[in-house]
Amino acid sequence: MKRAYKFLLLLYPRGHRDRFADEMLSVFEEASAERAGHASGWYVRFAFAEIAGLLAGAAEAWLERRPEQEAPAVGALPDELAEAQRRVDASIAGMVHAIANHQFESARLHSDRERQARETLRLLREKYRINS
Repeated sequence: MKRAYKFLLLLYPRGHRDRFADEMLSVFEEASAERAGHASGWYVRFAFAEIAGLLAGAAEAWLERRPEQEAPAVGALPDELAEAQRRVDASIAGMVHAIANHQFESARLHSDRERQARETLRLLREKYRINS
C-alpha cells in the first residue's frame, strides 16, 4: 500500500510534492500502522478513503496552482529555513489527520507544535529577509 501511495503522490504538482510529500507519506504510514491490527475490512475502507483523498487533493492542488505565486522549492531555501518549513508542514498534516480521526488530544499537541514551528519559521524568514 505504501508503494501505491508514493506512486500516487506523483499526481501532485512538483512544488506541492517538494513541500508536502514527505510529511504526507509519514502521516499515511503512521495511520496505516494504527489500522494494521484491525479487521481487513477496516483496512480496506481506510485504504480506499486515503486513495480517494489523495486523488481529490491532487486535483485540487492542480486547480489552485498559480505558478507566479508558488513558493520556491524547498531545495532552493537555506537548509535551516527548509527544515523549519518541513516542521510546520508536518505539524499541519498531523493535526489534520488527528482531527479527521477524532483524536482531539493529538490534534491539540500538533496545533501547539505548529504554533511553535510557525514562530521559528517567522524568525528565520526575517533572518534571511524572505517575505511571504
